[in-house]
Amino acid sequence: MSVTIPAEFESFVERAVASGRYRSEDEVFANALRLLSERERRWLALRDDIQVGLDDIESGDVAPLDVEDVKQRGRQRLAERIARS
Repeated sequence: MSVTIPAEFESFVERAVASGRYRSEDEVFANALRLLSERERRWLALRDDIQVGLDDIESGDVAPLDVEDVKQRGRQRLAERIARS
């Protein structure tokens, strides 16, 4: 496969390799594609989650928002993340 990239990205890739962060241009591109793939996966998951919510609204399967419950669950998740660190 042959790829042509804009000059500003070409210099970015060259600097990334020259800095020692990457061993080769191929490694820079592989990392970029991994990041793009992860971003796409997250976007699709978010889109699916939004659709679930829209379907719930349409079917009437909703409950009132309990702000205090949301805060409590957020605090609990944060505490769990901190504990894992």
